[in-house]
Amino acid sequence: MIITIVNEKGGVGKTTVAINLSYCIAGKGYRTLLIDADPQGSVLKWKSIADNKTFDVKPYPDPLTNLIRKLAKGYQHTVIDTPPGIGDATWSTLLGANLAIIPITPSPFDIWASNDIIQLVRKAKEHNKNLIGALVISKKIAGTLVGRDIRNTLAELKMGIFNTEIAHRMAYVNAAGAGLSVVEYAPNSKAAKEMKSLCDEIVR
Repeated sequence: MIITIVNEKGGVGKTTVAINLSYCIAGKGYRTLLIDADPQGSVLKWKSIADNKTFDVKPYPDPLTNLIRKLAKGYQHTVIDTPPGIGDATWSTLLGANLAIIPITPSPFDIWASNDIIQLVRKAKEHNKNLIGALVISKKIAGTLVGRDIRNTLAELKMGIFNTEIAHRMAYVNAAGAGLSVVEYAPNSKAAKEMKSLCDEIVR
């Protein structure tokens, strides 16, 4: 399966989801690749900290769909971390993917801004019949009104929503700074349980 993590906005947790999802998939025994398609190279920088070898990481130098499939050859699952926006890199990953995950934070501005990326996923599906798009609630802050109402609000966007919700937790930040997944850094934490849950929803 080829999974691309996309959103027009930055700061919604794409890289956090990409790294930790890749780790959890690899932890199930699948040969896993994480492609860093973001020019900022956040995944490559993360890997350089501790040279984490749980899954392979490759850069994505040219936004061509056939290159994605070439890079993914030999892997059972491939995850792609894309740059913010709806440019060529995002479009090409959508044309080559089986699943597009759209992290959305419980903010009115982020929800309003999500329409363009949702429409892009729907447009890509016209060319890639195997593509499925789904939203994941990301960086949710417990106890807030918008956090409680986010699922009902997202239902109006007419796209599937993962049951798992990713909260705003320092464990993700600390793990990234150590060059680890959150499951390695804090295996019994709520953050680790969230990522394992998201992985289970996808793999099954």
